[in-house]
Amino acid sequence: MKKNMYYAVYDISDNKTRTHTIQALKNMGFVRIQKSVFCGSLSSQQKKDLIENLKQITEENESVYLILACQACFGKVTIIGHGFDKEYVTNDLECMIL
Repeated sequence: MKKNMYYAVYDISDNKTRTHTIQALKNMGFVRIQKSVFCGSLSSQQKKDLIENLKQITEENESVYLILACQACFGKVTIIGHGFDKEYVTNDLECMIL
C-alpha cells in the first residue's frame, strides 16, 4: 500500500478541539514535531478517513492544513536546532526508544 508523507499544521484556539485534533493525528500515526505541527504518512484511504474525522472535530473559525511532502522533498528538510527523527516519521524505524 503506497503511503505519502504529510505535514499537519493547525491553528486551533479551543482547548477541547485542539485536544481532539491532536488525538486524531496521533491515532493515525502522526508524530509531533512542534507545538502545532505534526508529520506522518497516510495511504489514500487513511487520508480520506482523517479528513472526515477532522471535519467533525474542527470548528468553523479554526483550521487544519494537511500538506503533502513527497519523499524526495521530505528528505531535503533543513532543520535548525533540535529536530525530529526523520527515520521514525517515515516508518523506516519500527519503534523509537526515548
